[in-house]
Amino acid sequence: MTRTAREVVELYNLVVWNQRDFALAEELLGDTVIRHDVGEVTMLTHDEAVSRVTDHWEMFETIRFDLNLVVAGDDGEHVAIVYQSPMTLKDGTEVCVGSMEIFRVVDGRIVEVWNCGYKQGVWA
Repeated sequence: MTRTAREVVELYNLVVWNQRDFALAEELLGDTVIRHDVGEVTMLTHDEAVSRVTDHWEMFETIRFDLNLVVAGDDGEHVAIVYQSPMTLKDGTEVCVGSMEIFRVVDGRIVEVWNCGYKQGVWA
């Protein structure tokens, strides 16, 4: 049974990222993942998308995604999240960033992500 788009996005953030379940990243990320930013688009292969997670984790002692809001679109493919992410670097420096992302999920796999950047701090 295929997971809903919301389930995929929640698993990606709350299990892949928060619990370092890189095997689940292999399962949840599409053959390609298109990452949209303002003014640019990056297409990642499946391996590059998984490496993006593992490489990011190598810089940090801890990372946690707190999902303040999750909204699933009526189309069954799009899910928007509002999050903040407290992180501790390997040297003990603590930072927190917040942002919003919109995911497109097809056949239980993330194939597109829109993100307009991150800002240091927590949502007010």
